[in-house]
Amino acid sequence: MRRYSIQTKIVLPFLILFACVTIFVPLLTVELFAWKYSEQFTRETQGWLDTIVETGFIREPSEKIKKAYSVEIMVFGSDYTLNDSTLVGLSDTEQDWANLAEKMRLREVKDHLREASNIPITHDVVLAGKPYKVFYLSLPPERFYCLLRPMEKIAEAKRTLTWYMLGIGVLVMALIAFISYRIGKNLTNPIKVLVDSTARVATGDLDEQCEIKTHDEIGDLAAAFNQMTRDLKASRDQLIQAERLATAGKMSASFAHEIRNPLSSMRMLAQMLLQKPEMSPEMSAGKHQQSVRYILEEIERIDTIVKGLMDFARPASLDLKQQRITPILQTVLSLMEANLAHHNIHLVLDVLPETPEIQFDSDKLKQASMNVVLNAMEAMPQGGVLRVSTFTENDSVCIKVKDTGIGIPAADLEHLFEPFFTRKPRGTGLGLANVKRILEEHGGTVEIDSIPDEGTEVLLRLPVDASV
Repeated sequence: MRRYSIQTKIVLPFLILFACVTIFVPLLTVELFAWKYSEQFTRETQGWLDTIVETGFIREPSEKIKKAYSVEIMVFGSDYTLNDSTLVGLSDTEQDWANLAEKMRLREVKDHLREASNIPITHDVVLAGKPYKVFYLSLPPERFYCLLRPMEKIAEAKRTLTWYMLGIGVLVMALIAFISYRIGKNLTNPIKVLVDSTARVATGDLDEQCEIKTHDEIGDLAAAFNQMTRDLKASRDQLIQAERLATAGKMSASFAHEIRNPLSSMRMLAQMLLQKPEMSPEMSAGKHQQSVRYILEEIERIDTIVKGLMDFARPASLDLKQQRITPILQTVLSLMEANLAHHNIHLVLDVLPETPEIQFDSDKLKQASMNVVLNAMEAMPQGGVLRVSTFTENDSVCIKVKDTGIGIPAADLEHLFEPFFTRKPRGTGLGLANVKRILEEHGGTVEIDSIPDEGTEVLLRLPVDASV
């Protein structure tokens, strides 16, 4: 089946329809005009003929009648021979009486006059290259009196009107074609853009967005396409993140299980080694005892990493309680107060005394808040200001933690919540991943905005009415 564009489907039917209309209507108008004019012409000429007969003017010479009425007169005998004529310029063929009688249709007229002598009869003939309307009258003895009125002006007027109407029709068709083309183009261009965008999205480019130029159904379609593309991208990102988390969880669980038992044995043996008599107080500064302490410190660090992996791999079920968030946040900051002072970090609190009660797991929220505060401390190695505030916004209770640290490069912002992504020499890359998981388990979100060398702002958002 042949494929036609939408523009062709719009333009072609309109063009065919208006072509039919612009041809049919002018022709019908011209024919109607010619019929009406011919009817009037016939009545008028028949009236002349009746007047000529009634006044006896018919007995006057034919040239006089021709001059009075601008008509031609022809008189035929009973044998169809031409007895009198005012018409000149006939060809040799037309002057032959048999051919002339045939052209004037005298035999047909004779039969008609016999059957209905009171009914006038007319015919259209062409003589000497000019059209005439002939009016017949029977004269005794069986002669035919023919009055020929020229119709050249009527034919010329008909031709002129026909050309005028056809010219108007062509102009109307051109105008309709142009308007249809513009309408089709305005409809099809956005659709073509949408088709091209769809093809790019099909190749995997989910950043593609259509420009919305109209505020009609096509614009609504483009807006729906843009929203669909954004939703597809969000779904794809969520799926990739879920796959990463699932893979990381399986790896973490396996790694934690395999490494924790040997670590426990190593810690126990190192502690026993420190308690041996050979490790006397006099040797407390010796390199053996210092090495053992280093071993214990590193084991503790590895154990902390393993605990994080286990938390990430096997998150515990939430213990939800209806409570306020401020006391929990103040508890976390109280625990961190000495550490903040040690790092020369000034804490600025802007916490609402009362916030709406929401459902959350206090231990999980403490863990998430502490991770955020610890990250802020590590971002300010030379000290700085840490601002912690709470507020409500759009049916959510929010915790904002803002530091004046080194900031985060723009290229790293989109990877912050990926498991094991970190720029810290001693980091695990699980802190913010756990924060994001905890917030999402509560139906909330975490947002990070950072400017290098100016600081980072972390926003934890928990819904007031959460269905978790």
